[in-house]
Amino acid sequence: MTESTLTGKKAVVTGGSRGIGRHIARALHEAGASVVITGRNETTLRESAERIGARCDFVVCDQRDPASIDAMAARVRQEHGEPDILVNNAGLGRRAPVTEMSLEDWRTVLDTNLTGVFLTTKAFLPGMIARERGDIFMISSMSGKKGDPGGCAYNASKFGLQGFAQAVNYDVRKHNIRVMVLNPSSVDTSDEPGAAHGHGVFLHAADLGATVAHLAALPGRTLVRDMDIWGTNPP
Repeated sequence: MTESTLTGKKAVVTGGSRGIGRHIARALHEAGASVVITGRNETTLRESAERIGARCDFVVCDQRDPASIDAMAARVRQEHGEPDILVNNAGLGRRAPVTEMSLEDWRTVLDTNLTGVFLTTKAFLPGMIARERGDIFMISSMSGKKGDPGGCAYNASKFGLQGFAQAVNYDVRKHNIRVMVLNPSSVDTSDEPGAAHGHGVFLHAADLGATVAHLAALPGRTLVRDMDIWGTNPP
């Protein structure tokens, strides 16, 4: 199957200032796309955008705040136009048994990992529908397919993300929009990937970046709906 490049494409990567998000943004940029990264820390965002390259910009956005998401989307549209690619990556985890999980922590996780994704997707979908084209990536987790000790909030958010993505996919496929969910196992989020193979080597965030760029470059007729990504021989 022949891939196209991403030259001329515009992408938004939430939570793009570090870790998985930064590696995804870098991979899209290296494939030719212009990229906007979002996050809560302006200093970290600025540094990351400068490291990623000349076609990378940033917008401060709190994923838990509906008004912040609306303002981010408006600024992206005004300064860069409607994105072709949206990567819903921003997320966090708060772990505790149900009996010890506070309502505040529960809401923080769900607001960030699920409601924030809903609001961000809703903000950019009309533009994709109008153009009859777009790619939406949901960076989920294997925790969206199996429960983990102390993971009541995180698991609930990632299981919910699976259902949300499947429902949105049915809504938008008729508009040639692809919704793709990536479910990585444990991920090394350091800056340098290190060894490419061997015993005790985790899946690396750069691998997720390469996967997103590859899927975005596939012909529009091709939809990879749900992808589990494992480390081959981890510790």
